[in-house]
Amino acid sequence: MKNIIINSQNEMIDFAKKVANSINNNKVIALYGNLGVGKSFFAKNFINFLQEIPSEVLSPTFNIVYSYKTKKGEIFHFDLYRIKHEEELENIGFFEAVKNHITLIEWPQISEKYLPKNCLKITIKNVINHHEEAREIIIENVE
Repeated sequence: MKNIIINSQNEMIDFAKKVANSINNNKVIALYGNLGVGKSFFAKNFINFLQEIPSEVLSPTFNIVYSYKTKKGEIFHFDLYRIKHEEELENIGFFEAVKNHITLIEWPQISEKYLPKNCLKITIKNVINHHEEAREIIIENVE
């Protein structure tokens, strides 16, 4: 486990780029954190860094999943906040994506027992007694 402090949005962008640079095909990244803490911001910057031509990266809150063609292959971005039953994971192509593609998962709690052992878990938290943009990043299962 590794903890780091991010002090600004620019530092979060740099962190997302660093993770994107180090990631390989078929890697799963589970993003944990409260509402509004920066999971989607991290995901958008991660995806855009890997695209040939950066484009608008939408939050999949309502559509549940979006996919993007990138320099490292297709990336699937899931937001499982509205998924209430594990059975729904099959209907959204979750298992195929996790097995065969780089996958970012916001609100992964309902899918935890299906995540690969080498899943990179990133928890983003507000830092108490710091400025508004400060975040603590907890990274688990780093290979």
